[in-house]
Amino acid sequence: MKKRSVLFLFLILAMLCLALPAQAEDNKCAFDKTVTTLFEGDTLRPSLLLAGDPTAGTVSYTSSSAKVATVDDSGLVTGLSKGSVTITATVKTEKRTYKATIALKVLRKVESISVTETKLTVFQSTDSEVAHLLPAEEGAEPVRVLVLRLGTNQALQAVCEPTDASNRKFTVTSSDSSVVKVTGSTLKPQKAGQCDITVASELNPEVSVAYRVLVVQPVTRLKLSAPGKTAYVGGSLVLSAAFTPDNATIQALTWTSANERVATVDENGVVTGIDKGTATIRATAKDGSGKYATFSVQVLQQPQSVTLSESSIVVSVGSYKTLRASVLPEKTNNKKVVWSSSDTSVATVNQSGRITPVAPGHCTITAACQDFPQIAASASVEVRQPVTRIAFTQKEVSVNVGSTLQVYWEISPANATVTDVSFSTNKENIATVDAGGLITAHKRGECYITVTAEDGSGKKARILVNVLQPVEGVHMKNDTLSVGVDESITATAELEPSDASNNRMTWYSADERIATVKGSRNRPTITGHQWGTTTITGVTEDGGFITTATVKVGNYDKALKITDLYLQNNLIKIVVNNESNMNITRFYYTIECFNAQDEPIVCSENGGNAFNGSYRFTLCEGDNTEHGKFTFEDFVQPEEEIARVTMRITGYRTDEGYSRNIREDRQVLVEFTTTKYVGAPEDTPEAEEPAAQ
Repeated sequence: MKKRSVLFLFLILAMLCLALPAQAEDNKCAFDKTVTTLFEGDTLRPSLLLAGDPTAGTVSYTSSSAKVATVDDSGLVTGLSKGSVTITATVKTEKRTYKATIALKVLRKVESISVTETKLTVFQSTDSEVAHLLPAEEGAEPVRVLVLRLGTNQALQAVCEPTDASNRKFTVTSSDSSVVKVTGSTLKPQKAGQCDITVASELNPEVSVAYRVLVVQPVTRLKLSAPGKTAYVGGSLVLSAAFTPDNATIQALTWTSANERVATVDENGVVTGIDKGTATIRATAKDGSGKYATFSVQVLQQPQSVTLSESSIVVSVGSYKTLRASVLPEKTNNKKVVWSSSDTSVATVNQSGRITPVAPGHCTITAACQDFPQIAASASVEVRQPVTRIAFTQKEVSVNVGSTLQVYWEISPANATVTDVSFSTNKENIATVDAGGLITAHKRGECYITVTAEDGSGKKARILVNVLQPVEGVHMKNDTLSVGVDESITATAELEPSDASNNRMTWYSADERIATVKGSRNRPTITGHQWGTTTITGVTEDGGFITTATVKVGNYDKALKITDLYLQNNLIKIVVNNESNMNITRFYYTIECFNAQDEPIVCSENGGNAFNGSYRFTLCEGDNTEHGKFTFEDFVQPEEEIARVTMRITGYRTDEGYSRNIREDRQVLVEFTTTKYVGAPEDTPEAEEPAAQ
């Protein structure tokens, strides 16, 4: 029912409107709504159309939103902020009031527009890559040049700011659609040539960006080449590019290095080595075709210095010396060096640094880097002729104590470089030697003087030096000598000093019938021939000094006689007589003991049946010994009764220093047996006891 009431009301209103057309045409109050927008900050005076009674009325204006736009009394609207606003005009007449409204939109302008150039190929008109392709315009401001490639469409992207602008759409127009045709925001190159492209705000087209468009023949292929594939640290290598097709409009490249730690590249394709390693260089066509080519460059570390193991060398002919070369820095690629000699007649060198001397002289050995011969190091070489032999002119020399003697030597070869020598002695207490080979004798003896070549050859020689002590006098050790008939003794002549070197002497006897003397040194042999006394004389070979001695000849094996030997209370009793003409100061004997069965009886400390004894009191000529003065040196009194005892004189000494040991075969055996002695069964009856003395 409600819907029908509303419909009926609507029909009545429609009929009223149809019935009043004549009156509406007489009175009019309305805005001209041709322009319904304005920008922030701009003003707009909408046209108010009045007819009939309203023309005589009073007009006033109001804004539905003073924040969006204001309107003054004259109807001038000022846009303040983006938004919609309704402006109302009220006309008052005497009869009635009329109103008119206009809906306005306050728009926010586009203040700037920017084209996204990330995927575009854009140059300045002054850039060398494109400047020569553009017409010369004197005084013209530089413009942006957009390069398009035939056969490749390019979509443009632009951004209008601010982001809350009322309309951020843009339009693209071409000044010559025969060169570049525009569809929406896509540029379609038609032929090689130039035109202008404008990208403008759709809202306020005065905000725009313009490009000079250059349609070019693109690069389809690139190829890089260079004189080599290596560069040294700090050095350079120039790369060249070949473009396909050869009529490509923009033949310019962007150069990059994949490893700038190893190598860098400039805008001209000049590669500079930074550090040892490998770097890939990339050249990209600047025409936007995206075509590129790469080239691998090996950066080598070149040598910076060479050092040698020695800077000054002395080497001898017949030997060799090896130099070692060190090339720095350590990471140098090629550390090989080339060896050379400044004078191969003096020394040669092989490529291992081994120097071989040729002849005495001086030269320079150089090690130069194989790749950089200007980087080198040198060593001075002196080649010497070594001593091959050194020898004294004599093998042996003699010099007296306290004297000096100059020795001489020879060096071979004659052209030996260094002929200096040094001397040494192995016994400085015997003789010393100075730097000139002068020997000074200090003490009797032998030593060796050594001469050594100072050139390092190690050659040396030595000479035997006999340091002699000269004879200054001579005397006989014993000036009275005794010798037996048909016996010989050795006499001693003591040289003065005792260490005199030459002990050679000449000897002779005053009466060779009594005794003869033989010998060529200071200990001659004297042989007795018959009883008597004579004199021997000795003369030293060194100095002619003379000494003599009295020689007494006799039967000295029988100088002493056992005149009595007996037993008393199992004790041994002895009497010995000096039958010689000498004073005997001591004599020696041996005694043996036996029992009644002639068996040995222990009578000495060693368990034997014999003991030694001595008489240590002087017996003058014809004297007898005294009981109780005999010394039984190792005697032990036998527990068993002694039945037989024997005695032999074995030697003696005289007051003149004469000493005699009687040969066993010349010793006289005397024995005594008691009445109890029976002996062995085959023995003869007991001997009678001699009379005791």
